[in-house]
Amino acid sequence: MSKNTQFLTQALSGQAWAIKDSMLDHLQQLAASGKAMQAMEETVTPEVTMQKLPLVKQNGRSVGLVTFHGVVINRCPEWATYYGYLSPQTFAREIRQLADDPTVTSIVVSIDSPGGTVAGTVEAAEAVIYARSKKRVTAVVNDMACSAAYWVAAQCSEIVVSPTALTGSIGVIISHMDYSKALNDWGVVATYIRSAVKKALGQPYEPLSDVAKAEFQAMVDAVYAQFITAVAKGRRKARTVVAEQWASGEVWTGADAIKAGLADRVGTMSTIIGEQTGAVPLPEPSPPPPPDDEEDPEARASPPPTASSADAEQNASLTEDPPAPTEAGSSIPISAPQAQEEQTMNIKDILAKVQAGQALTAEERNALNAHLDSQGSGTPAANVDLSQLSPEARAIVESAQAEAAAARQEAQTAQTTANTERDNRLNREFSERAVALGQPAAFGATLRSASEKLSAEEYTALEQSLNATGAQQKLLSESGSSKDNRDSGNVQADYRTRVAAHIKANPGTSRADAGRAVLAADPAFAQRYRAQ
Repeated sequence: MSKNTQFLTQALSGQAWAIKDSMLDHLQQLAASGKAMQAMEETVTPEVTMQKLPLVKQNGRSVGLVTFHGVVINRCPEWATYYGYLSPQTFAREIRQLADDPTVTSIVVSIDSPGGTVAGTVEAAEAVIYARSKKRVTAVVNDMACSAAYWVAAQCSEIVVSPTALTGSIGVIISHMDYSKALNDWGVVATYIRSAVKKALGQPYEPLSDVAKAEFQAMVDAVYAQFITAVAKGRRKARTVVAEQWASGEVWTGADAIKAGLADRVGTMSTIIGEQTGAVPLPEPSPPPPPDDEEDPEARASPPPTASSADAEQNASLTEDPPAPTEAGSSIPISAPQAQEEQTMNIKDILAKVQAGQALTAEERNALNAHLDSQGSGTPAANVDLSQLSPEARAIVESAQAEAAAARQEAQTAQTTANTERDNRLNREFSERAVALGQPAAFGATLRSASEKLSAEEYTALEQSLNATGAQQKLLSESGSSKDNRDSGNVQADYRTRVAAHIKANPGTSRADAGRAVLAADPAFAQRYRAQ
């Protein structure tokens, strides 16, 4: 058995893998056939398989490039990387070095991997999270980011896919290779003496027992939960979205991954490098995705009227992984969450130039404006004393402060106007709904409160109850019943329905308080009720 075959067989024995299923089958075939690995040893050279990309420096910027190519195998020895394997520890070390290098302004990760062992993948993903906290990290999928590779890609600031890239295959798998029958044919019997029932389960020279199968399934489920959580946090999505829509084992091609939400845009390595070095114009930033229905209280209510998607964006509750605000002041658009990049590194230099009375470039002026805006006040950071600045420098800082204050005021005014328009629209629509249900227009306020606080099923039941009451009133009127019967019977029924609705919409309210609130909300109804 060659060292390659032995190395691969050990990796396949009882480990949890996050890998595309077809690639796992291929690895098992390689492990079973020493000839395949021998052919690889004879034909593949390090010069062919090693793809180390250098730093790209242009326009005063330096983009660090790191590859995530090949099958991920925990603690993969260096010689194995020559044959298409990837060490997650080596990748983690490289990307951390780029993150700590002050001369590197951003990082691009070239990804072409079907995934691999779960062991080591977490370490690689955490290294990306660390790098993202210090500067922009862009994943370029060219041409595959499946399973463990997507686990890592999801932690980047942005995921860019080539038109033919394969993305997804989210899931976990453990393989077991049973050689016991082959050994029996050779007259060899393997016997294992264990100190405990669950000690060293899943050996390749014995059939897989029910106990071992249950243990492996529990391991798969536990790692799967970690996988879902990591992707949800990295992509700023709810866990249910990842589990129910993405983690089907499905693979998306090119733009389909963007439609599904797994990637952000289509592009190539050369385009991304050009953008981040300033050689290629930047694309228009995409608007943030609307929140998921499960995270939007307006979307939980099913009555007509419902809140519009724009309203939902304004009023969506925080998810377990809320999108962080987009950073400003950099020539490269920044995806949340991540720390400030060039702005963080250069703001002290910019302020030093201001204090020295030196002229600022347009890029430095934008960075200063954004930094002052992020402080939330008109006072510049880093203890800059305006009285000590030259008139030109003081004018620059004061202009930046004024622009930031005006932008904040404009945003606040727009938000207030939008909220007012939304409230007016919903009040009008719920009032119309109340009338359609046979209730006074003023009852629309109670309907709106109920739609926001009740579940969809509870609200539907409330409407059905109100519909039944209105239909009963109409039937009595058409059949010629006396006014006294309508007033004595239906007013009481209407009162009970309204009180019950108010209590549902306001849990903890006593029946007496609910009754008083119902009567206060509709004086005309109160007059009819008290006339009984």
